[in-house]
Amino acid sequence: MTVLTNGFCTTEIAIDESFPSDANFESRYDIIINLDDRPRNDFSKAYFIGVKLRDREYSAAMIGDRNCWDTRCAIIEDEQLTVLQGWRVTQFDIRTASVIRSIELDTTAPNFEIYKVGTGYLIYGETAVTMLDKELKLLWSFSGRDIFVSATGKTSFEIKADRICLYDFEDNYYELDYQGHIIHIERS
Repeated sequence: MTVLTNGFCTTEIAIDESFPSDANFESRYDIIINLDDRPRNDFSKAYFIGVKLRDREYSAAMIGDRNCWDTRCAIIEDEQLTVLQGWRVTQFDIRTASVIRSIELDTTAPNFEIYKVGTGYLIYGETAVTMLDKELKLLWSFSGRDIFVSATGKTSFEIKADRICLYDFEDNYYELDYQGHIIHIERS
């Protein structure tokens, strides 16, 4: 579960474990967001998004790919929520409860986490690290020789002040700057 708070609202995001089997799923939400028209089956997953504003509360269900996680899955900025759900990144206007924009990332495997970096978003995925601008336009993407998961227990993804550090499954090490350029590589 992720809980995000700013001066405007508190937002809670969690996987709705009742999806897809609960026949009353839709009736429990004020808003249903299903941008890809995903059917209710085991290949889909739903986020519960609970929003508490000063003057009201509402809940939204965001239906997406089954390959999504509810930790480090969203960024809140003023009245906007940016949500990563597998391959899809969606910006949501919290005040009007509407989608601002949404894109599908062109990666071969799902994406795990989203971070605010400068004026854009850094996305850590299984096969790629991707940087988007504030309007979700692709700035760059980087892939290594293998998936960004360490078989040796090393930290496979780390954000530092001046670089991004990655280990892949073959124990290759990469350092990137924030423009997506390779600073350093150590091959195993």
